[in-house]
Amino acid sequence: MSLKGIEIQTYRELQEKNSLAPVLEQAFGWAFDPARFDKSIRTDPRLRDGAVGFCAVKEGRAVGYVGVMDFTLRTVSGADERVGGLYAVATHPEYARQGISTALIARSHEYFLAKGYRFSILTTSPTIVAHDFYARLGYFDVAPFLSAYLGARTKRLETPTRRDLSKPDYDRMLELFHKSVRGRTGFALRDKDYLRMMFKQYEIASKECMTTERGYMIFKKEKEHARIRELVAEDGKEMLRLIGIVEGMTKKPVIGRLGIPYSKDLIKAYGSQGFTVLENGHGVLMAKELAVRASFSVSFGDKFCMGALDHF
Repeated sequence: MSLKGIEIQTYRELQEKNSLAPVLEQAFGWAFDPARFDKSIRTDPRLRDGAVGFCAVKEGRAVGYVGVMDFTLRTVSGADERVGGLYAVATHPEYARQGISTALIARSHEYFLAKGYRFSILTTSPTIVAHDFYARLGYFDVAPFLSAYLGARTKRLETPTRRDLSKPDYDRMLELFHKSVRGRTGFALRDKDYLRMMFKQYEIASKECMTTERGYMIFKKEKEHARIRELVAEDGKEMLRLIGIVEGMTKKPVIGRLGIPYSKDLIKAYGSQGFTVLENGHGVLMAKELAVRASFSVSFGDKFCMGALDHF
């Protein structure tokens, strides 16, 4: 595709990084700060060894962007599979409908193929025009993201103790997580480096994580509600207890982000507590098969999982 006067560069090659600010703010409301973003690149294993993204550049300034990430997913056979991910697909409003995003995504696919990746994934909403755009480029829905909602309580169920609000125990959290995703595919691989990165990325404070012998929960008390970011436990009883503790911390509505679930106990626990579980909401994971004879369904089967913290 020929784009007159427009050059495609990697994010690392872009000289005027501040020129991305209007592109990303208009598309996502993202107040882009190059210094802060560059700092996150250095600590994010999904970004630090790659191109970070591709920019459409005209007269030295970015007019379009497609971010690229590197992921390691687990396959049906239990092997590690490196795949590419797209994020922050955006075009400056003055350059819309000129094929810029199409050209940048095509360049991203070339980049993934050069690295030997057979698949590309992205997250979007089935209710926006971008979903149809990605479908035309060969992407298909893998699974929707589940959420759970509970209105304000008139009284608290359980008040947390100081013991409940212990500091994050990364080793125990990883042990519990890997146990919970045994036999699952997709985002079933984590290490301490990745977990620390997610805590920093989502600005999770120590007091927003509780770890017990049989489970852990990451949550955030926001102005209008409490949000459960991740809940992992050995059984439904412990899940119920952890949910009850968060409810005991607030009388405001509680939102639970389940992601692409890997536990039926998790869905059952939320439902039994009176939460409305939304199985087809505004979030969906899409994938594209980049290589000939590559099959996403054969590689990952029907047990793909992706927690809310893995969202990109």
